Amino acid sequence: MALTYTEIEQQKNSRIWIFFTIVLLFYFLIAAVLANAAKLFFLAQAGMIKGKASLFLSSRQMLNVFLIVLAMAILHTLFSALNASSFIKGNLRAQNIDTSDKYHKRFNNIVSDVNVATGSKYNITSVVIPTVAMNAFAVSDWNKNAIVGVTEGLLSKLNRQQLQAVVAHEVGHIVSGDSFQTTIGCSLFGIYAAMLTGIKRVFEGGRVRVSGRGSGGAIIFLLLIFILLSIMQFFYSLVRMFLSRNRELRADAIAVRLTRDPVSLSEALYAISRGWRGLGYIDKNLESLFIINPANSAVDEKEGFWSNLLSTHPPIKKRIKILADMAHAHVKNIEEKVVSQEKIKESMREIPAEKKELRWMIAGEEKQWSGPFNIVQMMALGWMRPDTWIKAIDGEVMQQAKEEPLLKPFFEGKVKGLKVSSLDCPGCAQALIDEEYEGTMVKRCVFCGGVLVEKGKMPRIIVRREKGFGGRVEKLAEMAQRNGLDKMRSKVKDKRESLLKCPKCEAAMVRNFYTMAYLIEVDRCSFCNHVWFDKDELEMVQYLIENKKSGHFL
Repeated sequence: MALTYTEIEQQKNSRIWIFFTIVLLFYFLIAAVLANAAKLFFLAQAGMIKGKASLFLSSRQMLNVFLIVLAMAILHTLFSALNASSFIKGNLRAQNIDTSDKYHKRFNNIVSDVNVATGSKYNITSVVIPTVAMNAFAVSDWNKNAIVGVTEGLLSKLNRQQLQAVVAHEVGHIVSGDSFQTTIGCSLFGIYAAMLTGIKRVFEGGRVRVSGRGSGGAIIFLLLIFILLSIMQFFYSLVRMFLSRNRELRADAIAVRLTRDPVSLSEALYAISRGWRGLGYIDKNLESLFIINPANSAVDEKEGFWSNLLSTHPPIKKRIKILADMAHAHVKNIEEKVVSQEKIKESMREIPAEKKELRWMIAGEEKQWSGPFNIVQMMALGWMRPDTWIKAIDGEVMQQAKEEPLLKPFFEGKVKGLKVSSLDCPGCAQALIDEEYEGTMVKRCVFCGGVLVEKGKMPRIIVRREKGFGGRVEKLAEMAQRNGLDKMRSKVKDKRESLLKCPKCEAAMVRNFYTMAYLIEVDRCSFCNHVWFDKDELEMVQYLIENKKSGHFL
């Protein structure tokens, strides 16, 4: 029988609180064990063990331990819960929304719309993780401040309805209190995790002395604490995994309630499951925060006692089946629709038309025609003036340089009808134009065709596929890749100072390969991390990455 979202919420809510209570009890149990172990160690060192009674804390001592641990837990939880959002944001290297980016703006608008649907009880901030992986997460703190984050890969590949369903799922974690429960659980056990890490470093760094009075007992004591903390962390991981598996089903149900669109959420889950989810990029300890486990684990796709204990998320197929049943739809049809949408989007990529380079003949000071010259070559001539007479090589009309629309920016300091940036082209020394490319803003030189890509924007450009490539770009990219391989084989030094200066900070740029896999030479600023691509270089990099034509494939 199909489950409704109401039934899921009713079944899971009580279970989550029961297991959360177990987490709290387990926290104090470990504190008691550690306190007794510490007493045993110090009594043994002092030679004061006289009987079994001396091995254990008295009731009064145990009460004092609990009070101390409770105070520490409260203080640590308050501090962590108040700073959970900023901590996790930093850990994931998430970035604030770029208001000039159309994908970011769409995401931010969706978050605002979904938050309004919940009654706007939380102050929700939108952030983006700069990776091509597909995933999403949510976190909230004590002050009802929350974060909903998605990856650049997810933003670029989901349509609005699917993205809205994912956002509703994450907001569901926030309004139900799930994300806050996870924050508290991580905070409580953060003390023990820090202790375990510290002991590991002591042993790995060889800082334990094996000579001297009491050294053997100290090693045994540290080993005992290490074993206890390891056992604690293992069992807490099991509880955390079970909690997460239940949280995801409930968040799916809340998303359906908010959007009335179970099909879009099922489509989004299937689309995410088909690609890279962030394994290796996302911290393993934060996996339970995400809509789908970043690690493609076989255990997650099974059900039963052990699967419930050892997996962080319910099976994708089960989640899609539940959502499909709510909409009286077939899972196979949903999967076929997602695949079809991906193919259609790929086929609709814009392939720019090849532009013929314009060249002119120029009348010199002695009225003799010379050339032909392109724009950059013309402006490199020291005697070019606005009243110099020019003539296009494919036409007979003569005119003064100031009358040619493409040449006016050189003399007027601006480009008519276009948005002029405050930065200049490092090659032409003329104003760069703010231009949208793959949904984000870059700075392009309309004369030499170079493009300046600011820090953090390359992952967006790489993952988005609005622009296609003509045959010329493909040939240039593959030729450059082969030339790069030849340089590597001949051990030619890759990194060298560029002839260009960074348009932003004016520091000398470094010319080297984009990566050691994609051997297109670009100019990079070591200070502000901006990248300058000469004409066609950006498209060449995209082509190689999208077609996996790295040095290993040629």
